[in-house]
Amino acid sequence: MIYECERRLQIEAPAEAVWDWMSDLRRLLRLNRFHVRVDCAEPVTEVGQCVPIRHNVYGLYRRMRIARIRAYRRYHVAWGELQEHGKDWFPHSQSFTILPIEAHRCTVVNRLRGKFLLPGVRYWLLPIYRRLSPRILDEENLSIAVHVSETR
Repeated sequence: MIYECERRLQIEAPAEAVWDWMSDLRRLLRLNRFHVRVDCAEPVTEVGQCVPIRHNVYGLYRRMRIARIRAYRRYHVAWGELQEHGKDWFPHSQSFTILPIEAHRCTVVNRLRGKFLLPGVRYWLLPIYRRLSPRILDEENLSIAVHVSETR
C-alpha cells in the first residue's frame, strides 16, 4: 500500500539562507526522530551519493538503512531510503523543496512517499502512521526554521 504525506512551513528567512543550511544533506538526514546516526564524514551534495543511517523506531525496529541521493539542485533535494539487509517493509523516499515567496520569506515543502509491504497494514499500521507522519514532517520543518534562525 502506497503512503504519501506532504507538509509545508512558511519560514521568515530568505530562500538562499534556508538553502545554505539545507545544502549539506547530512543536516536533513539527521532531522528525523528515528535517525539515530548518519554515517558520513564528508558533505552530501551530489546525486548518487549513498549515506548509511542507523534507525531506531521506539526500540521495535533497529536497522541500518541506506539513503541514495536522487535529486540535488538549488532549492530541491530528494533521496530514496532502503534497508541495508533483509526484507524492507517500508521502502520510501523523501524530498525537500524551498519555494521563495519574498526577499525574506519562503516555504519549505517536505514530502514523504513510501510503500508498506506488510500484510494487513491498512488495518493496523496505516491509521497510526497517518497520525504520526505529519507530526514527524512538521517537526523536521520546524527544526529547519530553528537552525536557520540560529545561523542568521
